[in-house]
Amino acid sequence: MADSIKARNLGDEYQILFFWLKASDMLNDYSNIDKISYEDSEIRSLDDVVVSYKKPIRDMSGKPIYKEYYQVKYHVDYRDNITADNLMDPKFINASKYSFLEKVKEALPILNKSNQTGVAILVTPWSIHPDDDLAKLKIIDTKAGNFREENLFDGKKKSFVAKLRNKLKAHLGVTQDAELGEILKPIRIWGGFSQYEMLVRNLNVQFSSVGLKPFDMSQRINPYVSLLQRLFQEGITTFNKEELINICKEEGLWSGHNIMKAEENPVGIRSFLRRAENMENDTSAMTCLLDYFNGRYLKDKYRWDEEVKGATESFIREHLNEGHSYCIYLDTHSSVAFTAGFFLDSKSGVKVVPIQKGLSGREIWRPNSNVSKEQYTFWKVEHEIINENGNDIVIVIEMTHHAIDDVEEFISSNDLSVKAIIRFHFEDGPSFSSIQDGIHARYLANDISLKLNRLSKEDKKRRYHIFGSGPNGFWFFLGQLSRSFGLVTLYEYDFEISKEYYETINLP
Repeated sequence: MADSIKARNLGDEYQILFFWLKASDMLNDYSNIDKISYEDSEIRSLDDVVVSYKKPIRDMSGKPIYKEYYQVKYHVDYRDNITADNLMDPKFINASKYSFLEKVKEALPILNKSNQTGVAILVTPWSIHPDDDLAKLKIIDTKAGNFREENLFDGKKKSFVAKLRNKLKAHLGVTQDAELGEILKPIRIWGGFSQYEMLVRNLNVQFSSVGLKPFDMSQRINPYVSLLQRLFQEGITTFNKEELINICKEEGLWSGHNIMKAEENPVGIRSFLRRAENMENDTSAMTCLLDYFNGRYLKDKYRWDEEVKGATESFIREHLNEGHSYCIYLDTHSSVAFTAGFFLDSKSGVKVVPIQKGLSGREIWRPNSNVSKEQYTFWKVEHEIINENGNDIVIVIEMTHHAIDDVEEFISSNDLSVKAIIRFHFEDGPSFSSIQDGIHARYLANDISLKLNRLSKEDKKRRYHIFGSGPNGFWFFLGQLSRSFGLVTLYEYDFEISKEYYETINLP
């Protein structure tokens, strides 16, 4: 008895967490979501979470979708899978009488309503069993989770597909393939969805990017779960963006400092996939550099100075327009972040602020010169002459990791002709919390620029080799200031294999 109560409670909480996942999408400044409902009354059988769009979105076939009706089913273990039989079994969705397929059939008049077409989406951590007909006969499409009509309606009468087709028709009380097709058309199967804890962690990251306060995972009570439970008790189940923000403000869950301004457009550059899988959904324009890389490493047939730098510059010139404002996601190598800043310097006429990924999620790093410098720590600078007759200047910037030893080894191994090494570091050493926010990062970048601009006229003509470790928001700011540096060579550090630096992009 106690185990069944725990399972039911976890299922209820999982549904609430899924609501907040979709609610976070609505709170995004670029969101097309009009409102979101919890335990919606429009379709009693598909009521867990309902999302309504301002303008219809398009499914994989180009069909307009105005509403998404989610049936969210959590399971405490992996004893079973999604199968064709389970889709016809009421127990699979904890129902007493009607199966998921029967509930969709009952809801067809609403799902097919003119100019209000909807889809019914089953969300569960369970996956489709690889030995079931749904998988073996390739009935479910992996792109969107819909039934593949071209496979299910194969025109044969004695195939394995025909047996499945007849079984589905018998269960749904229809005799014609066309009738079955109409029932299955609005269905989407989202199997293998996030585990409970993974959903919690992903939500906490997403909250920061839309202005909600991340919750303290050391606490037993999740305020977002308890809030929706209380709102449901009060009969408040449907929310638009403004209503939900006001409720979160009342409950002390709204920070708002990471919200984009109305005039800002989100754009992005991606060369890493981890935690950037949905960048297309978060941006109005983006460029994906993944095809150039195997993990962190550039493929042999490509060059940093050609394809990578070229793609970055082309994206900026094409999608970031003079006189407009942007927030830029930088899920990319530090060299690319620096290069993006180089092409978006103050003379570009484009207003851009970086979105920085950190331990507490994502933050918009807005520099603000009105904030006093006194509250921040600043560089300890060491300027060491190596060879008065050397050609170049090496700049070492230590924020998150020590770098000087590896840089000196690189200089020795590559016979770099170096006049001087200028090292920027913190007295307490590097750490992942050494830079507090975007204001701090901009001040630090300014300090480096001022130091380099005070060098002698002859030194300013030398090439600067820039090594270091730190957040991409900082490298973006430094790139914006780097036009005055002259010739620049950037480097990446191989944390995984060689444990050494390698050359990447040359600017200009």
